[in-house]
Amino acid sequence: MSRATRTALAFLAASAVARPSQAQEVVAFDAAVAEGSGDWGVSVDGRIGYRTGLPRGWPIIGAAYGLILQFEIIGGYRQLFADTGDLHLGRLGGGLRAGGSIYWFQPLVFLHGSAADANGNWGGLLDIGLALDARFKVWSFGVHYAHDFLHLDTGWMHLNEIGAHVEIRAFWF
Repeated sequence: MSRATRTALAFLAASAVARPSQAQEVVAFDAAVAEGSGDWGVSVDGRIGYRTGLPRGWPIIGAAYGLILQFEIIGGYRQLFADTGDLHLGRLGGGLRAGGSIYWFQPLVFLHGSAADANGNWGGLLDIGLALDARFKVWSFGVHYAHDFLHLDTGWMHLNEIGAHVEIRAFWF
């Protein structure tokens, strides 16, 4: 039996007895300060999602067991205080967080796409950003930065957000 065959059989045998990934439901709350085109504002978002990763028992791949994939539904509100009048923005959409666990820390990247309504103007909101979380057994808190691309009937607007968030994870559902 060749070495490649023995390696493949060992991989298959170990995979057959590997532990499943530890999937968790997530409920989260975000708050941030936003700035765009010289105007500033505030934002709040609520997220619910499903977090999963690679099974820890997989050979070779198991070394990267800290890999995190989190699928989310997001809804929120933003208010931008502009010289030309306040902008009130509601959003509802979905997204993904991906990253890893390094001891108690979780560096993550995220992307959300949402339908948006701002003062009666419909459009879309896309945000992409980075987060750094401190992880505990069933909850975490962290900071994040996001760059928002907002498109409304009236044109494009870019916002920069920096804020904090808290997540609760469990096997509730």
